[in-house]
Amino acid sequence: MDLVLYEDSPKYDPWIKLALAFPLVLLLVMGILFYIDANYSDIFPKESEADSTLAAIVLLADVPFILFIYWLVLPRKIYILQDRIKIKLGQFFLNVHFDKIESVKPVKGIVSWFSINCITSYSRQVEIVRKKWLNIRISPSDREQFLQYVNRAISDWERTHGG
Repeated sequence: MDLVLYEDSPKYDPWIKLALAFPLVLLLVMGILFYIDANYSDIFPKESEADSTLAAIVLLADVPFILFIYWLVLPRKIYILQDRIKIKLGQFFLNVHFDKIESVKPVKGIVSWFSINCITSYSRQVEIVRKKWLNIRISPSDREQFLQYVNRAISDWERTHGG
């Protein structure tokens, strides 16, 4: 069994929450408008009742699909274990073993061309620079404490494994 040295949840900035909610609200509003158009009022005069009903069904059915995608890919938890960093994305985990890590450092900026972006906060970003493959960017809720724990865990791992 793996010993969890540190556990954190990602920090979500308000503008990220707004950006995630916008498509859901838009789909809901448009779905409701097409439903009203099909059954009660002629909001979209050029659309037939059948087309408006179909549009309402498609738009409203997209909402749970997008929620499922959010649930599947958005980061939920960040763990520091004795030998790796483990990032929970929905029901999947992204494991980054310490022997594959070059450094873990605070960063700024939204665009990073060669990384897996799991950033949900602009001000709390941490980049896990890997020796091979893409780097990983995450946003722990307490960046300083996360960096303290991960650097200590990596140095302890290197000391015990001669790394």
